Amino acid sequence: MKKTLLLFITLLGMATVQAEDYKYLTIVGIDGTKTSLTAVGLSISFSDTQLTAKNAYTDETATIALTNLASMNFSNTDETTGIRTIQVGETNGKSDAIYNLQGEQLPANATLPKGIYIIKKGNETQKVIVK
Repeated sequence: MKKTLLLFITLLGMATVQAEDYKYLTIVGIDGTKTSLTAVGLSISFSDTQLTAKNAYTDETATIALTNLASMNFSNTDETTGIRTIQVGETNGKSDAIYNLQGEQLPANATLPKGIYIIKKGNETQKVIVK
């Protein structure tokens, strides 16, 4: 019995253990918003009030107040929806066109009520949500 146990422990010690390579870090806010960043080249730093995650290869950056942080997890899929939260006034004077989900173009300086919008800036288009 002791020989069998010793053999099992020896074989277990020789077994190669490898962690799974995760492709994304997803940061989840207490309001349910998710931000995914490519995990390779990622550095995470903390200050007194916020977490900052920055990818050295892709220049992706995410900053979140620690009081708004619900969880962080690694995964093999990008868990974001392509919709992001914008701050009031973020689009004013910076966008070429703002469209609602009905396809109607809104004035560039319009105050946006709650909802989802398509914002075109140069040759980049983003979906945004105003809460």
